[in-house]
Amino acid sequence: MTPIHQRNGIISRLSIEWTHRVFANGPTSREHPRDGPVRPWKLPSSLQAHTESVISCAWKPSTSAGYSRAIQQFFTFCSDTGVPPSACLPASEDLLCAFAASFSGLLAGNSIRSKCAALRSWHILNGLPWLGGTHLSYTIKGCEASRPASSFASKRAPVTSNMLSTLLSGLDLNDCRDSCVASVATTAFWGQLRLGELLPDRESLVPERLLPSWSHLGPPNANGSRVLHLPQSKTSGSAGEDVVIMRQSAADPVACLLGHQRINAVDDSWLLSWYRSSDGMPVALSKRKFLARCNSILAGVGFPPISGHSFHIGGTTHFLLADVPPDVVKLMGRWSSDSFFRYWHCLEIIAPLHAELLQPLFDHVPSFSPPA
Repeated sequence: MTPIHQRNGIISRLSIEWTHRVFANGPTSREHPRDGPVRPWKLPSSLQAHTESVISCAWKPSTSAGYSRAIQQFFTFCSDTGVPPSACLPASEDLLCAFAASFSGLLAGNSIRSKCAALRSWHILNGLPWLGGTHLSYTIKGCEASRPASSFASKRAPVTSNMLSTLLSGLDLNDCRDSCVASVATTAFWGQLRLGELLPDRESLVPERLLPSWSHLGPPNANGSRVLHLPQSKTSGSAGEDVVIMRQSAADPVACLLGHQRINAVDDSWLLSWYRSSDGMPVALSKRKFLARCNSILAGVGFPPISGHSFHIGGTTHFLLADVPPDVVKLMGRWSSDSFFRYWHCLEIIAPLHAELLQPLFDHVPSFSPPA
């Protein structure tokens, strides 16, 4: 069976050439030994091509790009240490452990584990066994124990309701760009949205992923709240998800959406992240431009700089402080279990709200008299 070529950027040109060298010169072969004159059966090329295209969909394009870089690093490591191409695919566990150990003291264990996941995907794409096992797992654990202090990233600061109100006060809501910024900020905060689910990375009008347009915004309910369909999200991929944009008494996201819609005179085909330029043409609000505008206002009144995830975790923290049940907050924010608890901010505030000055349990034990 012919080795699989490039899939969504997972295997770069160099890795294609290396893979050809492995299969051409190495001992590895996926053909069964011939039994007499009978030639081994091969999958028809049309079925093989279709299977390969389906397998390639198992990885998101963004994941594939990161995996491609890790595979390149593996090639460099093998070349620098004199490992022959025939020993690279499939890679022995000893080789995988040596590659992982080369990052000891430089990277966190999760970063090294991600690089090994990239190599595993490379093996899967070529239909070869993955030999990483217990030894590799403990090698990565050892690397984690010796990770440098610089690899411990500080928690992202969440946006607070006070910061959101300050931001809105500093924006000119009659300006086309600022009205778009206000709409995105409030929608991301109250909807617990990741900025990448609303904004493109670049200012191109052809976004690199599916983003919501005005046609994805549902009609208002009795209270004015609206459902926004995300055609693509971090947790569900291209299957999309629905989020509820709820009316609020302050920093109301629905009012900001309607203001953005009115000021920019949008139609249903426009993305929510577009605004109208001075010449009347649509312009995409990129994440970089959005954060630069927000931080320019917040920094002026002494707030710390915010990042792309600050609105998502800020909305989550706000709902928790408002005593919304954690399981409801988790569902609304589409959090995975690990991520939800990792970003549970303001513990020094949340814990006292729920656990401070509890009455002793024996104060609530009913008196008991034995029967006569």
